[in-house]
Amino acid sequence: MSKDFVNHVINPVTALAYVSFKSRLLLLAGEGPYFKVFDHETTRLVAVTRAFTSQAVHGITATSASTHGNGVTVLELLIWGHRRLRLAQLRDDATAGKPEIVVHLKEAIQANDWILDVRFRPSDSDIPQEVDVVLVTAQNAASLLYTAARSHYPTLKPVTAGPKSMLYSASIEWTEDGRIFVASGTVFGEVLFWSFSQTALDAGATSSASAQLHCRLTGHEGSVFGVRISPKLSHLTFGFGKRLLASCSDDRTIRVWDVSDVEINEPSSDESLEHSEPSIKPIGDDTDQISVERCVATVMGHASRIWDVRFLVSDERLDIISFGEDGTAQTWQLVHKDLGEGLPSKRLDCLHLVHREAYAYHMGKNLWASAHFRNGDGTHSISTGGADGRIVCYNIRLEDYLSTGQLPTSRWKTEDVAAQLEKNKTFTSASSARLQSHRLFNALHGAWKITRTIKSALPSYPSGNFKGKATFERRKPSAEGYHDEYLYSESGTFSADQGLTFQASRQYVYRYQASSDAISAWFVKPDDRSTVDYLFHELRMEDSRETDDRQASQDQLVVRASAYHLCVDDHYSPDYIFQLKNGILDDWSLTYHVKGPQKDFIAEACYTKSFNHGDSKEELETTSALPQSKNHDDSQPGDWEFRNDDFKTYVLLQNKLFLVTTAHGRVLLGSLATPAGNQVEVHKFNQRPSVTWELIDQFEALKSSSIISKLIDSESAFLSGNNGTVFAYDIPKKQISPIFDLGRKAAYLYAQSIHDRKPARESDFQAHLVLATSLGRPVAYIYKFRSSMVDDLRQPFLLALPASFVVTSASYIEAFGVWILGSRNGALAFYDGSLISTERMTEPCSILLGIHGEDAITVIRCLREPKLDQPAYILTTGRDGYYGLHTLSTAGNQLRVQFGTMHRSMPPLGPNIEGASIVEKSDQKSSNLILWGFRSTHFVVWNASTLQERMVVDCGGAHRNWSYCPDEDGNIDGGTFVWTKASVCNVYSQTSASHQVFQPGGHGREIKALAVSPAVQDSDGSPKRYIATGAEDTTIRIWLFHHKHEPEAGFKCLGTWTKHTTGIQQLHWSDDGRLLFSAAGCEEFFAWRVQPVPCIGIGAVCEAVCPKIFHYTSHPTTSHFSLLHTTNYGTNCLNQILHLHTTLDGFPHIYLCTASSDGHVTFWPGDSIFNTPSSPNAGNKALLTSFHRHCIHQNTVKCISTITTSSAQNELVLISGGDDGALGITRLTFHTGGISPTCSTLLYPKAHAAAINAVAALQTARGSPDVHTFATSGNDQRVKTWSLEIFSNEPGTKGLRLQKRRDRPTSVGDVAALVTMSTGRNGDEEMGVLVAGIGMEYLPASEQRIDSIIEETLPGGVL
Repeated sequence: MSKDFVNHVINPVTALAYVSFKSRLLLLAGEGPYFKVFDHETTRLVAVTRAFTSQAVHGITATSASTHGNGVTVLELLIWGHRRLRLAQLRDDATAGKPEIVVHLKEAIQANDWILDVRFRPSDSDIPQEVDVVLVTAQNAASLLYTAARSHYPTLKPVTAGPKSMLYSASIEWTEDGRIFVASGTVFGEVLFWSFSQTALDAGATSSASAQLHCRLTGHEGSVFGVRISPKLSHLTFGFGKRLLASCSDDRTIRVWDVSDVEINEPSSDESLEHSEPSIKPIGDDTDQISVERCVATVMGHASRIWDVRFLVSDERLDIISFGEDGTAQTWQLVHKDLGEGLPSKRLDCLHLVHREAYAYHMGKNLWASAHFRNGDGTHSISTGGADGRIVCYNIRLEDYLSTGQLPTSRWKTEDVAAQLEKNKTFTSASSARLQSHRLFNALHGAWKITRTIKSALPSYPSGNFKGKATFERRKPSAEGYHDEYLYSESGTFSADQGLTFQASRQYVYRYQASSDAISAWFVKPDDRSTVDYLFHELRMEDSRETDDRQASQDQLVVRASAYHLCVDDHYSPDYIFQLKNGILDDWSLTYHVKGPQKDFIAEACYTKSFNHGDSKEELETTSALPQSKNHDDSQPGDWEFRNDDFKTYVLLQNKLFLVTTAHGRVLLGSLATPAGNQVEVHKFNQRPSVTWELIDQFEALKSSSIISKLIDSESAFLSGNNGTVFAYDIPKKQISPIFDLGRKAAYLYAQSIHDRKPARESDFQAHLVLATSLGRPVAYIYKFRSSMVDDLRQPFLLALPASFVVTSASYIEAFGVWILGSRNGALAFYDGSLISTERMTEPCSILLGIHGEDAITVIRCLREPKLDQPAYILTTGRDGYYGLHTLSTAGNQLRVQFGTMHRSMPPLGPNIEGASIVEKSDQKSSNLILWGFRSTHFVVWNASTLQERMVVDCGGAHRNWSYCPDEDGNIDGGTFVWTKASVCNVYSQTSASHQVFQPGGHGREIKALAVSPAVQDSDGSPKRYIATGAEDTTIRIWLFHHKHEPEAGFKCLGTWTKHTTGIQQLHWSDDGRLLFSAAGCEEFFAWRVQPVPCIGIGAVCEAVCPKIFHYTSHPTTSHFSLLHTTNYGTNCLNQILHLHTTLDGFPHIYLCTASSDGHVTFWPGDSIFNTPSSPNAGNKALLTSFHRHCIHQNTVKCISTITTSSAQNELVLISGGDDGALGITRLTFHTGGISPTCSTLLYPKAHAAAINAVAALQTARGSPDVHTFATSGNDQRVKTWSLEIFSNEPGTKGLRLQKRRDRPTSVGDVAALVTMSTGRNGDEEMGVLVAGIGMEYLPASEQRIDSIIEETLPGGVL
C-alpha cells in the first residue's frame, strides 16, 4: 500500500516497539489498523502498510534480524490487536528505485480471546528457520503459536492457564533456563505471578505443561492496568540475580514487588496440573499464596489512572517510568530508605520510589503506547504515542538528574566564578587594575623583612636607615562593609646619619572592601595601638604589566598602586610596587614622597618575604602566592571570593555569550563552549556547557539593582543601575562606559538600531536609539547617537506618557517613523517620530486600550520591514498568555494610525509570555516564530510556526532573574537559557530540542465537529480549502490537506485556537471562507475572522462571543450579534438545526428545521426572522412558534442533511440518521398559506450496526430520475455509500429508490462528523470523504476496496 495513502490518517497511536535492523534503530508503530516503520535517527517514515482491515494494532514484537544466503536481511514480526495476530517481515531491498526497507505481510491468525502480551521464543540455533511464540489472553491462558516450519499454515494451540480471572494486563518474561514467567493484572486489583516450563513447548501441544502459581499479590485498590517483570538485576545496589515486578493501577499507585525467590522453586507434583486439548484446567486458587509482604515500594503518582510501567536499568541504579491517562510519562528512582549506617545493600524491604522527572509532550489525555531501548552508551531512548496521534521520542541519562531535572546544566556560585577568575586570570584591561587589590591583599599575609632609607631635606627631620621585621596579621574585620583586615606591625632599629641609634615601631590597619575591591590603610589609636582611628590612604591600583622580555619569559609582573594623604599642611604620596614571579609575591616596595612646611623627605622601604628556619619552599609559596583554588574555606576571610555577592541581572548578547551584573556592581561576561564535535544531530544529547568567565568592570552605580537591554541586531548592550547612570557595553571590545544620566533610577531600557538617512552627499550610517524611563516620571527619553556612542550623543527626545502608563515594551517602526510603547496595563501608545522634540513633550497620537487585557505587554516587534504602500506586521506578546499579530498602516500627511489585529492566540506554554523572536531557518526558505515564557515552575520555548514545544526547563518559575536567546545560526531548536535559583547561576544551552517529533498528531480528545471552507486565496495567491475541526479538548484546529501526489501529502495543522471552555459541538464556514462560527457546550457561540498571516500561515481573531443563536454582523470597525427570535421546544433536547430554502409562487421562503432527542423533526417559519420579501410580518419579533412536527426515528436524531430536487422548487429531501441505527429519507413538499408541509419517510432500519452520527452528500446527477450519492457513518466504524433515485412523477416514498453502493471500514472510532471534499489540482482533482471522530481519515472515492487489499493475504482456513 502507498505510504502517501496512510499520511491521510491521524489516529491514536496504540503500539510502539524498538528493533535493531542492520545497525539501524527502527521504531515500529501501530496507528489504528496501520503499521509504520520510522528511522529513529532521522525520524523519517520509511515504510507503512495496513496490517488489519479495521482492527487497531495493540502490540508489536520482533525477533533478532538474520541475513539469508542471498544477502537479504529479514526481521520476523508479530502484530496483534484484539484477537487477531499477523505475521510480518521487515526486509531490506537494495533494488534500484525501491525503498530500502519493505514490509511483507504474512498470515493472519485469530485467537479465542483478547490478546494481552506476546513474546517470541529466544533464538534456537538447532531450528534457525522456526519461530515459536507464546501469548497470554484476557482469561489468563497461555497459547503457543507454531509457524509454518511445523505445519503448512501457522497454528495456534492452547498450552496452559494460570488462575482463572479476568485480566486487564499481562507481561511475559522468557528466562535463560527455559522457564516462562507470567505476571497478570486482574480487573479486581490483584497481580498473579505464575510460570510454566519451556519443556512442554519443545514436546509439542500434546504434552502437558507444568504451571505453578507462585504468589497472588494484593494491595491495589483498583483494576491493574499495567504489569512489567524486570530482567535479572546484576548490580550490587539490589543484589545479584534479583528480579522485581512493577504494577500500576486505577488507584493511581505504582507498586514494586520482590519476586526473586520464585525462580529457584520448582513446582512439586501436587502443584502441577495436567492439561490436554481441548480443555485447559486453570491453576486452583490457593489462599496460602496470597502475599502483600512482597511489596517493597509503593508511590502515588499522576493526576489520573496509570496505564503502563517500564523498568529503566542502568549500571548502578534502577528507575521506573510510568505512562498515564493525564498524558504524561514520569520517572521514579528506586532507592533505599535512610535507616542509618550499616544498611545492607542487598535488602529489598526498605526501598521507596522518588519522583525524578515528568515528560508532558502530548495534547489531551492518554498515553496508549510506549517503547524503550537502552543504547550502547547507557542512555535510554523512550518513545510514547497517545490519543492525539502524536509520536515523540526523548533520551534519558539517569545519572544526569539534578535539581533542574535531568538537563545537563552548568551551575555556578559566585565563589566558583571568583576562583576561575583567579586561576585563569581572565580580567579585561579595564578591570585588571581593580582586581590586583584583592589578589594582592591575600599575598601580603605573613612576615616580611624590611629595610627603609629616609632622605630628608629639613634638618629638623633626621635622615637614616631602618632595619627590622614587619607582619600582616589577619583578624576579624572591625567594621561592617569590609571583607578582610590586617593589623600591620613593624619593629626594628633606626640608625640616623648623625650616628644616633634607637628602637622604633609603628602600627597600621590594612582593610580590604569587597564591594569596591579596594585596599585602604588606617591609623590606629596611640593608646592601644590596635583600634582603628581614622583613614590614612586608599590604594589606587594601576594596570599590571610585564617588566621586559627577559622577565616576561619568567612570568614576572609588576603591579603598581598609588595613594594620597593630607596631614595638616603636609602632603603624603605613597607609591607601592609589587613584583610577582610565577604568581608568587616575593618582594615589594613602598615609597613615601612627603612635601610640606613641616616635613620634606623621601622614605624608600623594601619588603622581602621572611620565613622561619626549616620552612619549606612550598610553605613559603603557600603564604605568598595568589589564591588559585576555588575550594576556599569560608572561615578564612582572606580568601578572595565574591562573598556576600549575588547574581542580579542577565542578558544574552548572543547565543553563546551573556552579560551578568552582581549585587556589588560587578559586570561579568560568560562565554559558552560545548565539547568538541557536538554538532546539531537528532537524538544526540545536549552537552553540559562549559562557561568561561571574565570580569569586565565594577561600578558603584550598578550595585543592588540593575537592568540590561541588548541592542537588537547590533553589537552593543546598555545597563543602568540605582542612580540613573546608563552605561554602554561594546561587545567586540569588551569595554563598558557611562554615556548619559537619567537623574534617578531607571525603570525601563530599550535599544534599537536604525539607518539614519542623510542628504545624498552623505552615505547612510547606522544609528542607535535608546529609550529609557525613570521611576516616578511620566516621560520617556529617547537618545540617538552613532555607533561610536559617546562622541555623537545628542540631547534626548521627550515623549509624554499617559496617566498610569508604566512602559514595559517598545519598538520603533522605521518605515513609518512611529514609536509604539506598551504598558503594564495592556495598552499601546503611538507617537509620530517626525514630531518628537528635545525641547518639549510629544503627546501620543493614538492610545489603544486592552490589547492584552489588563496585563503587561512584554514584546512589541515588527516582523519584517514593510514594502511600499503595504502595512507593517506587528507582533505583541503579553502576560495574559496571548500573542497577537497586527497590521499597522498610516494615512495622510499627518500620522493617522490604523491598527488592526489579524491573529490572537494562546499557546500552551503557560500564563506568561515573556519574549519572542523571528528565527530564519538555515535554509533561508522559511521563518519561525519562537515564543518563550513560564508555565508554573517551568520555562518553556514554543515554536508557533510548527506548533511544537522545543525547550522545557524546571527553573522554579517566573519570579527570578533570567535571560534567553534562541540560536542565531538558523537552528530553530537551539537556544541558551540562564537563570538564578537559590543564589546559583544556572546555564543551559541546547542544539537539539528536548524531544523529537516523529509525527505531530492532532486533537487530544475525540473530534465532534468538522467543516471544510470554500476555496479562498492564500497569501501566495493560490486557492486553498481549510479544514476546521473541533474536539472535546475545547480546541479548534485548522488544517490543510495535500493530495497524495503533492510533495507534502496528508494533513498539515496550521493553527490551534483556544477560547472555548467546553467541548466543540458545531463548526460552520461563511460563504466567503473568511468567517468561522463555532458552537460548544455552556451555550458558547463564537465568530472567528480567519485570514493568512506571515510566519504562522493562518491567523484568527474571535470577533464576537454570543451565548445564544443571534444574527451576526461583521464589519472592520464593529462586529456584533443581534437577537432576532427566541422560542422553546418542550422538555426534549434540540441537537440539530438546518435552514431550508424553497420557492413558492415565485417567491423565496425560508424555514428552520430542528431535530431533537425525541426522534422528531420540527419545522418553523423563517420569513419573519430573515425579513424575506414574501414575509407579511417582516420585522415582527414575536415569539417563534412551530407549525409542524414529524416523527422519523425511535429516539435521538443524530444528523440531518438536505437534498434539492430538479423537478419541483417547493420540494426537498431530508436525510437523517438516528440513535436507532436507522437511515431516514423524508420527502418534503411545502405549500403556500402557512399550511404544514407534506412529509413522507422511507426508513431503512439497521442501516448501521450502531448509531448513525454523520451524513454527507457526495454528488448529484440531474435527470430523470435525479440520482444523489451520499455517505453515512457512525459508531460501528463503517462508512457506507448510498445512491438515492428521486422520481418526480411518483409521489411520496413511491418516488424514492435507495440502494447501498458501498460498505467499507474506517480506522476512526466513534465517528461524529463526515464531510465531502475535493482534493488535488491541475486536472488531478479527486472527490473523497473526510471522516472525524477519535482521529481523522480521508477516504478517496476512487480507492479500491480496502477489504480486498487485506483479505488477499489471508490463507484459507486460518481465520
